[in-house]
Amino acid sequence: MDQQAKQLNIKKEKRFSVIIAAYNIEGYIERAIESVENQTFKDIEIIVVNDCSTDNTGKIISKLCDKYGNIIYLKHEENKRLGAVRNTGLAKATGEYIVFLDGDDYLADNDVLEKLDKVIGEDKTDVIYLGFEIEGNRRELVIPKEEKCTKTYKAAEDKYPNAWSKCWRRDLLERNNIRFPEYRLYEDVLFVYNCVMKSESYKIADFVVHKYISGRPNSITTKVTLRNIEDTVKNLKDLMEMRQKEYTKEIDIIIKKEIKMCKKRLDEIKSQMDL
Repeated sequence: MDQQAKQLNIKKEKRFSVIIAAYNIEGYIERAIESVENQTFKDIEIIVVNDCSTDNTGKIISKLCDKYGNIIYLKHEENKRLGAVRNTGLAKATGEYIVFLDGDDYLADNDVLEKLDKVIGEDKTDVIYLGFEIEGNRRELVIPKEEKCTKTYKAAEDKYPNAWSKCWRRDLLERNNIRFPEYRLYEDVLFVYNCVMKSESYKIADFVVHKYISGRPNSITTKVTLRNIEDTVKNLKDLMEMRQKEYTKEIDIIIKKEIKMCKKRLDEIKSQMDL
């Protein structure tokens, strides 16, 4: 095969891989998928990972796969939690940039990926900080500002250290072998810290990209249990091991923050038990 034929056989990567996590969200998943399908920007791949749902979530996803024909649908044989779901999606992703979308949330408008593409332009930016709006049992508008986009702030002081409020260059994740911890709550803490500290460049998308639903019934973050405490301690253990291997001033800040969160969650359990 000559060089020209080889070049024709090379599959051009998509601009965005949108990874949608799905677990027992039959009332929300269609809206999430439709919000991506309806984007005016079409150079995307949609990856939906079903984490062994026991309700009608899987049936709804299958229906939408038949309707659109362009959804990459992946299924777990057992419930592995959000970190594993995202890792499964990342293993399949081919896009230049990764956008995470929880299945109970949705993209704000039909042109947000088009606007995000323009923000990135021809640059090879590692991370783009996204605006988002919180709905549900509370309302808040969060738009990234320059003074809150330093590595120290984003890695250790950000009020919302979540993976979905950033757009990640896939090459950043691959060259640093960054993935989520699995079978664990608060999986974003280590992922975001690693990504931000390893990033070499960033941009700001100063408009709402995500609509985040707060206080959804049956959400794993709605009620604090001992599992929340156990997984917070696991994060602390990993952070302390990372501190020994590669010290940064940011890791001390985030360790103190996680210790404070552990105490807060213990107090919530104490309050629930009326002790």
